[in-house]
Amino acid sequence: MKYCVHFIFINRQVLLLKRKKTNPFFPNIWTPVIGKIKADEKPIHATVRETMEETSIHISDPIFFKQDTYQQDSYWFYYSSTVPSPIQLNHENETYQLFNLNELPDSLWSLFKAAILDVSFLD
Repeated sequence: MKYCVHFIFINRQVLLLKRKKTNPFFPNIWTPVIGKIKADEKPIHATVRETMEETSIHISDPIFFKQDTYQQDSYWFYYSSTVPSPIQLNHENETYQLFNLNELPDSLWSLFKAAILDVSFLD
């Protein structure tokens, strides 16, 4: 499977979403914006689409910083910075929070933790 991952930074903190307990895919964990890349969809377009679907934040130019593989899945990582704006979550997530990079939640996958730390050095 192919996935896009988008780290959104607001005031030097990263926005993470907490998946609903009833979500059949990895319930009750914190994630950045993440979603499947559709067939014939470019990863950057999937990132823009998934960001809008999951948070209602419109980002037109996320910055690609790496591609990685975990088990049999491929991940395209993007980041962007934005100003605070209203966030409306979709049905997959129950809440959101801004985290300092040195205070990331325990339930965040190590793959995502490492990528957040990678991107924080790019600024």
